[in-house]
Amino acid sequence: MTAKTTAIPRSARPALRALFIAGLALGLSACVADGASGVSSLQSVETGPAQPRRVTYNCGEDGPIMVEAMRGAVRLVEPEGSSYDLPASPPTQSNRFGEGNMALVVEDGEALWMKAGREPIACKQ
Repeated sequence: MTAKTTAIPRSARPALRALFIAGLALGLSACVADGASGVSSLQSVETGPAQPRRVTYNCGEDGPIMVEAMRGAVRLVEPEGSSYDLPASPPTQSNRFGEGNMALVVEDGEALWMKAGREPIACKQ
């Protein structure tokens, strides 16, 4: 008796990719603090080194993003000019930011920009 494997048809792959990205966005939105929850003892452990005030990250073919540090948040400007103010998540965090269906993680000269409906974009300083 042999096991039969089934390949996923090419026509179903975009739907699976969209489902994966939607799940990722849902998972990221669960990480965004609502201000009413959080364990203070963990927040101080999770806080990393502060990021520079204003940094431009090269995202390859996607173009550069500009990240400006503000008190407890960052302002992210996409190549098209769209701007987003993302609060720290959790509030005492200095390298994870997010709100709704968007999240940004900055660490060691790299940034990962995630927005629902789009592939995550990896960028370098």
